[in-house]
Amino acid sequence: MKTFKEYKLDDKLDKLVSDEIKKRKLAKHPVNATDDIKMRRGKPTFKFPSPNSDMVIYVWLRKMTPSKGQPKGMMAFNYQLEDK
Repeated sequence: MKTFKEYKLDDKLDKLVSDEIKKRKLAKHPVNATDDIKMRRGKPTFKFPSPNSDMVIYVWLRKMTPSKGQPKGMMAFNYQLEDK
């Protein structure tokens, strides 16, 4: 069971990664897919330092299959933290 503090940290990291994806113009609408572990195979799409620069965040992206009513530019993302 996750504590309240862990949820807050996860939300901040999700927002940070989502903002970085939008800043790099890789997706208009990023969607969190951290439960999809299969996505982390192969080389990550990009990496960037965490805000306090003691860790590196690796990000994987995949296109989502289009469905009715879904806006264009939706991509699912997954990320992983590693020490420098």
